[in-house]
Amino acid sequence: MTNNEKDSSKLENLLAFGFIGSVIASVLAVLVILLDAFTQYKFMPIGLGLVPMLALPFGLLCLIGVFILSAKRKKKG
Repeated sequence: MTNNEKDSSKLENLLAFGFIGSVIASVLAVLVILLDAFTQYKFMPIGLGLVPMLALPFGLLCLIGVFILSAKRKKKG
């Protein structure tokens, strides 16, 4: 394995974990928002509604990056 392949593999792993983390954070934020709405407890922190709107597009970009790096690696052989 060459140095370039190691760097690509590390970047691919980083992007994959970024995707998974952003999706989990978004799902948890939506669950907290729904729980707050159904219980009418009104404890939701300010700005929690922004988490899904920012994290899901970031996750999509990470997923696209993983696909691009994977396609490059497979094209090289």
